Amino acid sequence: MRRPARRLPPSTAALLVGALAVGLSLPPMRSLIEQSMVWHMVIQMPLLVLSGWLSMGTVSGPSGMDRWAYWNRYGLSGFIAALIVMAYWMLPLTIDRAVVLPTADAMKVASLWFAGALLRHSFQRAPAVLQMFFMGTAVPMATWLGIHFASTDLRLCNAYSLQSQMQAGWGLAALAATSGTGWLLGLVRSAPRSKPLRNA
Repeated sequence: MRRPARRLPPSTAALLVGALAVGLSLPPMRSLIEQSMVWHMVIQMPLLVLSGWLSMGTVSGPSGMDRWAYWNRYGLSGFIAALIVMAYWMLPLTIDRAVVLPTADAMKVASLWFAGALLRHSFQRAPAVLQMFFMGTAVPMATWLGIHFASTDLRLCNAYSLQSQMQAGWGLAALAATSGTGWLLGLVRSAPRSKPLRNA
C-alpha cells in the first residue's frame, strides 16, 4: 500500500520560493539576472509574485486576511494595485533600472511580492466576473508585450542583448498563456455542477 505523498507545509514552500527569488538579486546568483533577461523577467519576477501568493496562504484569522477586507471588497482594489505594479516592472526602463540600481531592485522585490499577496487575497474574495476582468487585462497585456519583445528589431532594454530580449519575449508570452489557461481550468473545476434531473 502506497503512502500518500507528503506536501510541503505552506510556510516552507513560501520560504523556499521567496529565498530563491530574492537570492537571484544577491551575489553570486545575481549574475544570472544581469546577463539574461529570461532569468530576470520570466523566472525571478514570477517567482516573487508566487512567493507573495504563497505567503498570503499562511495568514489566517481576523488579524490576517480579514484585516484587508474593508478596502479590498470583492478583490477589486487588490486586482488594480497588483496590475499597476506588474505593468510597471514590465517597462524596459524599469527593467534596466532594476539591473543597475540596487535601490530599484529592492523596490522591485518588495512590490512584486506584495502584488502576489494582493492577488491571492483578491482571487479568494472576487466573483468570477471580476476575476475575468483581471485576467482579461493582464494576460493580453503580457502576451502582447512578450510578442513585441520577441519580434522587434530594436533593443528595448540597454542591459540585455537583442537575442536575450527575444528569448524573454517568447517566454513571457508562454507564461501569460499558461497562467490564463490554468486560471480557466481552475474556474471550470470550481464551478457548481448541475445535478441530473430525476424522473418523477
